[in-house]
Amino acid sequence: MRKITQHNPNYGTTLIEIMVVLSIIAIITNLALFHVQPFLVKTRLENYTQQIKRTLSLARNNAISLNSQITVCALESSICDSNSWHQGLTVFVDKGKIGVFGADDTVIFVTAAINESDMLTYPRNAVTYRPDGTPRGFNNGTFVYCAEYESATLPGLAISVSTTGKTTLKDTKECQESH
Repeated sequence: MRKITQHNPNYGTTLIEIMVVLSIIAIITNLALFHVQPFLVKTRLENYTQQIKRTLSLARNNAISLNSQITVCALESSICDSNSWHQGLTVFVDKGKIGVFGADDTVIFVTAAINESDMLTYPRNAVTYRPDGTPRGFNNGTFVYCAEYESATLPGLAISVSTTGKTTLKDTKECQESH
């Protein structure tokens, strides 16, 4: 036979105990988020610069394999614009006037725009690869990506395009210097 026990009304948690536990959880969460934010920004910075590097490699490889001129730029009204790099990159087969997306041109790839608090710059309006994989004219230069450029707390990343068309990724302090 089982013994029936009565519940003691003092075994539950009180409102004060719940509030103390929730306060401790809130403090720990706030501290964790404070340390996670720079990590998330740095991850975004690294991810987008790797995407730019892959986009440039894709353009170069397509120029060689398609035996065509391939342009990478930020299009503004079908014209490559050096002030619009933050709006995303378009890779296209450039059959007509260089740096202008015309009716005969074909889009190969389009990247998404960068985060609105970040900044991407390049000294020219486009990178156009010749059929041999080298940049056309003076299209070599350095992309500079600054995460949260208005506060500039993190170093940026730079992607250099050499005269042979290859790309290299390195840290840069231009983000802090330009702020």
